[in-house]
Amino acid sequence: MTENLVLAPPEARELAHHLDEWRKWRQNVDELTADGNWDRFIEKSREKAQWQAGLATEIDRWESLHAIQLTLEEQLGGVTHVGGHTRQ
Repeated sequence: MTENLVLAPPEARELAHHLDEWRKWRQNVDELTADGNWDRFIEKSREKAQWQAGLATEIDRWESLHAIQLTLEEQLGGVTHVGGHTRQ
């Protein structure tokens, strides 16, 4: 990504300044990943992303199971028990 980066010194300084400000903000905006050390911040961020991906997969499973439940209830004509009560 950086191999074709060609900027005149004034633009390079301005971009470097903006990227430094972004880095400082990014490293502190999320309390779960905040860290003054860039490498630890990246490690925490990767761990969070893996956890979130796993959670998203788990939520997808919940939605699938719920869809199965609703389909079964519909097919059975409301005879299944919901919340301890028989649906009529």
